[in-house]
Amino acid sequence: MPLLNTVQADGTEPAELEAKNLTASFNLTTEMVTVSWENINTNDYLILEDLQKTNYSLYRSDEPLNSSNYQNAQLVEDKIQACFEDDSFSQCKTRQHVVVLQTPANTDGGFYYGVVSTLLNGTIIADFSIGNASLGQPLYEFGSPITSPYSLQGIYDATASTTELSWIDVSQVDSSVDSNHTTSLWSHSVQATRSNWDSINKTSIVDNLSSDTHSYDIIHPPNTSQVQFYTVMHSFDGQEDERFLSGNSLAQGIIEDNVGSSITGTLLVNFDDANSTTTLNWNGSTIEDANHTLHIWRSPAMITDLHADEVVEIAQLAANSTHYNFSVQTGYSGNSYYLVTLSDELGNQQEDLSTAPNGFVNEFTLSSNENIVTDFAATHSQGITQLSWTDLENHTEAQYQIWRSITGQISSTSDGVLIATVDAGIQHYNYTLDSGVSENSWYAITAIASFGTQNVTYAQSNISLGLNSLNSLLVEDTKKPVPPSTLGANYRIDGTTELTWMGSGMETGTTWMIYRNLYSDMDEPAFWELVAQIENTVASQYTISVDSVAQTGEEVSAVYAIGGIDVFGNEVDFEDWTLSDSVYEDRKAPDVQLKLYDSESSLETSRWFVGGENATFSNLQSDDYTIQFMLSDDAASVAYTISTLSQRQTVDLSQSSASIPLSLSNQTPNITITITVTDETGNSASFYTVFCTSCLIEVETPAQVNDSTQLDDIMSAESDDDSSMQVNILVVTCVILLLALLNMMRISRTAKAPSGLPTKAEDEWLSKYTQK
Repeated sequence: MPLLNTVQADGTEPAELEAKNLTASFNLTTEMVTVSWENINTNDYLILEDLQKTNYSLYRSDEPLNSSNYQNAQLVEDKIQACFEDDSFSQCKTRQHVVVLQTPANTDGGFYYGVVSTLLNGTIIADFSIGNASLGQPLYEFGSPITSPYSLQGIYDATASTTELSWIDVSQVDSSVDSNHTTSLWSHSVQATRSNWDSINKTSIVDNLSSDTHSYDIIHPPNTSQVQFYTVMHSFDGQEDERFLSGNSLAQGIIEDNVGSSITGTLLVNFDDANSTTTLNWNGSTIEDANHTLHIWRSPAMITDLHADEVVEIAQLAANSTHYNFSVQTGYSGNSYYLVTLSDELGNQQEDLSTAPNGFVNEFTLSSNENIVTDFAATHSQGITQLSWTDLENHTEAQYQIWRSITGQISSTSDGVLIATVDAGIQHYNYTLDSGVSENSWYAITAIASFGTQNVTYAQSNISLGLNSLNSLLVEDTKKPVPPSTLGANYRIDGTTELTWMGSGMETGTTWMIYRNLYSDMDEPAFWELVAQIENTVASQYTISVDSVAQTGEEVSAVYAIGGIDVFGNEVDFEDWTLSDSVYEDRKAPDVQLKLYDSESSLETSRWFVGGENATFSNLQSDDYTIQFMLSDDAASVAYTISTLSQRQTVDLSQSSASIPLSLSNQTPNITITITVTDETGNSASFYTVFCTSCLIEVETPAQVNDSTQLDDIMSAESDDDSSMQVNILVVTCVILLLALLNMMRISRTAKAPSGLPTKAEDEWLSKYTQK
């Protein structure tokens, strides 16, 4: 460094133990003063012995120093040894002394420097002889204004593992200093001074902070344990005041330590439900330091982070403690986890929680049935078991577990199988069974809820029969009923069809459903109509009668089927119905065509009948006639009553031609026949006929024929033959015809249709209405 101002002593002879050859220089660049002097160079061993035990003191003053005023001067440095303890005489007499000091800020003037010698016996040599122990002329010094921050303060927050630094900006102390500057922070492991600032290892924490920033927090990573110094600087266009004159560097390092203490061992945990107390014992554990502090922690969940919301510190104890008793609050149900840790004097907690004494225990302090649902009920229908209940009051966080057993009552959750979990507010659950199942079941419901465990929920596994567990079994059945193997169907003359089947002892309570189909397509469900139903009560034959849909004069072909539904709503599938044979339901009377042939097998006349008619065949010749019938295919019998015979007669239908012989003569001019034709179903057609040669006498009308198959429109038309008006007309006509016949008989006996009877054309016309 260049010496800008050097002052040399003038050579006045000094005292023997006084400093020699004192000089001082000022470096304007660094604003540093360097003062140097020497020991006396002598071979006098007595002087050298005293010199080895002599100390120097360097003073500074703005006026010449002397023995009277030096004590009012600035003591720059004290107790500067003239010689080192191990110096030899030759080393001692040649030793030089140098003191470098910083010129105070805002200095502009001359200063005197001098050295005082203090002997071992306390004698002080303060002669300040010029050229040896003092300067003859002042040393000019200049100290620029301070531009560094003031009063750097630092504190370590062990809880947050943070160092908090603060300072005063120079512009707040000296308003003449421009506020247009930036601030930087540095950390270093040793105290910073003007002399070592350039050489020490330092780390930039932050730079380019604005002038209105006066604090900064340093957050330390885990496992930090160090003593750190900090320095704050202002920068004016890249220039920094490195004189350390404003307290901008810490003189004492900050202990930054977030590495906690430790305790390792085993924790025994026991809950006494009689007094609701949990006992903790960690006897035998190893602690790091007996001066540290034990902490007891409790949580409803495993403790992996002491800062978790649910973790609570319940006690602090001396490090040598080995047990603790904790009283559990009422309304608690669930596991409690306990942990013992150790912290140091700074409050740093143990970091490795895995080795700390820890354990858990289930604690239960609820009142009776406090964690059990109410109104629990179960029903089963149509393959679904519906469970319902009332949720726990004020437990919106709860979930509800559904348990099922097919072996017996559920007294604990191990007796059943978990089938579902339902959120709060739903209060019901539908359990759908597999098809084809028939078994007895029991159900129970438990809650997963928080009882004193903050936001942690626990399964409340306690079960009370009759409350949250069914006392009685529930029959669950998804097996479809088995329909009878056969269904008999028989149509009866009264217009009903009789259905028969065998009931089943395995289907008690099942309702059998009877369906009818009038279409040829048996595979279309829409064509089947439900016509009857009856409950199966015993294993015996069931017989019911179903009215036919056929009206009088109609005929239908029907097929019946039997299905069913049991008490659980299980229904026989459509494709599994049992079908009857096709049933012919016939309510139509047989059609009958009466043909009258003479003895020469010539057709005299013919007539269609459907039942209920009265017909007169008049003006017949005396002859042997044959009545032949054209019958419906289903005709089963023909019975008749003829006026010439007293007993009722039948016609043998097994012959190729069904016929009745009839003879008209002068002796038997009139014959009446009542005829009844019955078909295979039992429907009959009865009609009344009169055969006569003249019919000039009024024939008494027989009693009304009882025939359920009469057709009112035809009967009304045919009954006109018996009206009195027709008889009168017929008598007149017969007289005229008789005269004509006598004339014709002379010519020929050619047969012709009698007058007044239906002609063949008329038969064809009538057949349109008799559906023949």
